[in-house]
Amino acid sequence: MSTGSTPPAPPQILSNATTGLVLKIVETLAATGQVFPSSGPFQIDVADPSSTITLVAGSADQTTPDIFRPNGSGNTGTVTVTVTDTSNGLTGSASFAVVAPPAPPAAKPDTLSVSFTPES
Repeated sequence: MSTGSTPPAPPQILSNATTGLVLKIVETLAATGQVFPSSGPFQIDVADPSSTITLVAGSADQTTPDIFRPNGSGNTGTVTVTVTDTSNGLTGSASFAVVAPPAPPAAKPDTLSVSFTPES
């Protein structure tokens, strides 16, 4: 029996959304959790095999971050972003899913009519 926790699901954006996800980069020392400021420059590699997103490129130091927005195609799939800090060689990656919007609710009646027919 496993006592570990389930990892969180990757973030999702709807394929018809008008806003996207902003890239966030944090460098830490694993042993202590200490956070280190870094200005890169960063190399950003994007794997988007289903052609789901448009990348709005930020600056090399990410002071203006990269933004990932659905491209309006309606395509769905997983996007994996790999970031390398070229100043120190550290590399990390994360993924997010572009998913279809939920189906509209089924039509429901909104009027009830009452009438009579002759008995036969």
